[in-house]
Amino acid sequence: MKPFRLNTRCGRLILIGLVSLLSATASWAQRPPREEMQRIQDAKTAIITNRLNLTSEQSTEFWPVYNEYSQRRRDIHRQQRKIIVEKRQAGTTNDEVLANLKEVQELKQKELDLEKEYQSRFLKVLSANQLAELYKAERTFNDMLLQRLKKHDDGRSN
Repeated sequence: MKPFRLNTRCGRLILIGLVSLLSATASWAQRPPREEMQRIQDAKTAIITNRLNLTSEQSTEFWPVYNEYSQRRRDIHRQQRKIIVEKRQAGTTNDEVLANLKEVQELKQKELDLEKEYQSRFLKVLSANQLAELYKAERTFNDMLLQRLKKHDDGRSN
């Protein structure tokens, strides 16, 4: 795996800011959900911006497409979670469980179709290398967020 490098002084400052943002444990639990979600989104935007090294023209074209893609993907994930949560609470038969599994599989296929659709749209703005870097940046961000949430949860249980 290629090591992550910050190419500019500005990029380093962004990363330092992100680390500070994600390490504010005390304020994490007390912050209203909407404000916290905005901070998380801002951190994700900063990481993606830094990793892709977008030109100003690319940035203007990329972000509206990416935001639309992200929203549609979030909607699919919400539908999946809803199925899982609702069905876990209700007593279900084997037939109902099988129907739920099929419904989740259909949503996963819908997400794959969405990714294929947007890949072609992204490639109108980004190079293939930048698109690969986008996917890596998303994984890196999600891993950082999960680690941060795990540390937060571990701190609460002690």
